[in-house]
Amino acid sequence: MPTNPPVHNDAAPGRQTILISILNWNSAAVTLECVQSLLALRPSAAYEASIVVIDNGSAAEDYQLLRQGIDASRVTLLRQDTNLGFAGGHNIAMRMALAQEKDFIWLVNSDAVIDPDCLEKLVALMQAHPDCGATSPVIVALDDDQEIDFCGARHDWPRLETARPEGIAQARAWEAEHAATMWVAGTVVLYRVAALRQVGVLDEEMFAYYEDTDIGARLSQAGWRSLVAFEARARHLRYPYDLLHRPPYYFYLMTRNGILFWSRHTPAAHRGRLRLRLLDRSLFLANILMSKSQTEKARACMLGALDGMRGRGGPPRLERRVPRLVELLRKVLLVQHARHMASK
Repeated sequence: MPTNPPVHNDAAPGRQTILISILNWNSAAVTLECVQSLLALRPSAAYEASIVVIDNGSAAEDYQLLRQGIDASRVTLLRQDTNLGFAGGHNIAMRMALAQEKDFIWLVNSDAVIDPDCLEKLVALMQAHPDCGATSPVIVALDDDQEIDFCGARHDWPRLETARPEGIAQARAWEAEHAATMWVAGTVVLYRVAALRQVGVLDEEMFAYYEDTDIGARLSQAGWRSLVAFEARARHLRYPYDLLHRPPYYFYLMTRNGILFWSRHTPAAHRGRLRLRLLDRSLFLANILMSKSQTEKARACMLGALDGMRGRGGPPRLERRVPRLVELLRKVLLVQHARHMASK
């Protein structure tokens, strides 16, 4: 990381200005609970915040439920005709924050419930660390505040994996020891607008998944730190990694965007056989899915691998045939993969 922190434009005294962005996609009832928790944030002399809810191409009945439940005098509601993905949807608000010269933009998942003092603690951390470009609270399970869902993450470049700490103590140690590889999840993340002016907004080519990992890497490369506010809390609905219940588009996006991310950001020292390793890992997952009779998900995984290797982004495109060469390669690797699957 650079010896000197980046230059900022938010050093003037006074209240910090914050735009809060929430996406809704066919989940109006849950989104309204999130909005209510944000409206109940503890008032603070340190900042003033405004809320924008972006409906990301929801069905008409869901949008109407959302519109009826929102107090237009306190919350701005914007309707998009199509689903722009996590990145495209939030970028609407991020560009608003840039244009309005806000100090911070806060992205909040619609299925999160925020503690009343959460934002105050995030802002305090940002003010204490002028080189911090992104911060997250500790995220706990919605139904169990002792179950930690997120308290930090770092890029493990040699293994091409995201490492998660076992607990807060380890997360604190990692921040001290691995500052240049840390990043924070996009679930409930506060970004410094000055940092976004330098590194840009979310990558819309990723559509959804890995966009927070990607911007975290860009922030690190530009000299900004990503920190967790360990005293702040947000609660989030848990979605366990489940091969049987995740939809096909999830496997497409995770496969494709994983290839895009590691291909773009892996340092030179760890790029040996990079594309072969990424392709093998993607087809290994496809073979696992096939072994569990999850044919459509395996197809989505193979299509994601194909588009990732070709560098193609955008919304999922699953109504295609898997090329014969990709299917053949998966079958060729099956013997080797079967040994690893049997050992797990």
